[in-house]
Amino acid sequence: MASKCEPLCHFGERLYFTTFPHPPPRQETLNDLSPDQPPPRIRGAPRGGPSVSPDDEAKYYYFTIDDQLVYMSFFQDWGPLNIAMVYKACIYIHSLLGDEELSQYRLVLYTSDDPKRKANAALLMALYSLIVLQHAPWEAFQPIAELEFVPFRDAGRGRSDFHLSIQDCLWGMFKAMQNGLCDLNEFDVNEYEFYEKVENGDWNWITPHFIAFASPVDPVWLRGQKEKKEQEAGAKAELAVASSPVRPSPGKSLALERKFPTPYKNCLEYFEQKGIKIVVRLNNELYDRNTFLEHGINHLELYFDDGTNPTDEIVRRFIDVSDEVIQAGGVVAVHCKAGLGRTGTLIGAYLVWKYGFTASEAIAFMRIVRPGCVVGPQQQFMYCKQQEWLKWSAADEMRKNQAQTSTAPAVTTIVAPATPPAETDEETENVPMDTDIVVAANARPLASTPPPMNIPPVTPSKHVAAATAKAKGVAPPGQPRKTPNAKRVAADSSDEE
Repeated sequence: MASKCEPLCHFGERLYFTTFPHPPPRQETLNDLSPDQPPPRIRGAPRGGPSVSPDDEAKYYYFTIDDQLVYMSFFQDWGPLNIAMVYKACIYIHSLLGDEELSQYRLVLYTSDDPKRKANAALLMALYSLIVLQHAPWEAFQPIAELEFVPFRDAGRGRSDFHLSIQDCLWGMFKAMQNGLCDLNEFDVNEYEFYEKVENGDWNWITPHFIAFASPVDPVWLRGQKEKKEQEAGAKAELAVASSPVRPSPGKSLALERKFPTPYKNCLEYFEQKGIKIVVRLNNELYDRNTFLEHGINHLELYFDDGTNPTDEIVRRFIDVSDEVIQAGGVVAVHCKAGLGRTGTLIGAYLVWKYGFTASEAIAFMRIVRPGCVVGPQQQFMYCKQQEWLKWSAADEMRKNQAQTSTAPAVTTIVAPATPPAETDEETENVPMDTDIVVAANARPLASTPPPMNIPPVTPSKHVAAATAKAKGVAPPGQPRKTPNAKRVAADSSDEE
């Protein structure tokens, strides 16, 4: 006899969600139960209402996806599941609802009461409600609002001191969809799963305007740089120092014909095919930047240390460059060593500045499309800086409007008052009584420049500055890596954090 489940949470139509004590029964066992078994209870309405009485005539079909959709952990992180798994779950649930053989059944997605599996499965059901059923975030969360869920954590090899909730994930996905940043109708799950692998390039589209990827590595170029330094040190000869920061590279034909590692080669070909306009490098040099330049892709250096937070100057420069490229219809590709921490932090700053995401919403959305984004103190950094970035956005919009106003010719229109002023009898006699004095019809354009708008400087408040300074003093945790030397494993739900 199968163990008893928790009261069912109703998500609309014929969809329900529940949990069983760990380990849960097999799907076949639940669906083979005799019709004499008592029906499950159904969770009541919100506001603390009691569980409603079960429907004795209803038939239930139980299904689970715990074994098919498994999160690949970097360290002690265990979710949320990536966008490919969200896509597969939505397709599967939708197919069950459309199955004629199940048309008379209520469909119940179930999982174990293990906290991690419970949170991942509940989020999938809520995302289906948000994406496919087109419910608002609060409507998608309402069926499970009274349940308790363990929050998601980062992928860093350090303590967990910043948590994301299911609601953060729902609101992050909702804002992305509202701003045209995520459309599962256009999503290519095969391409996503191919290029997210390290051996194929390790990149993901965060939005239609941003690609986050791990740094390409060119062993031949690195070896050449090392040998060059050794020769310079041994010879002790004075060499001319080039004024340009661009490192010398082989001739164009040689650089293009030289064989690159497969991930690097895929990156160059794909970026050229998709019209990537600029690559932003945040880490140490592991390849020759001229290779991208020779493929018609601009290259920008914005280095800051691994696991740390960018300066305001770096964030400002990144936002300005990215927005200029995006407004021109281009795509920005960003990478650090792994394409997770530093990369996610800057892209997240742009999402806050441009679209009004909160820090938690931006982090949650990015972790769904590229698991592992934003690590350790970078989470608190984004939380502390989000209001400042919004002030930047408001100030930038004011400057933009001011510039548009100052360039457009102003027209001064003079309109007579509705009640004309008192006049002498002599003047009144010379003016016809039925004539309205409206000077607007004969108004002349008068060139006038509006006074400059005084925009206060955008500076962080005291608590932001203090919190940011304190965060800078925290040593960064070990950073997540998707490399063959540190293989990721499926998250073990039984491990305690």
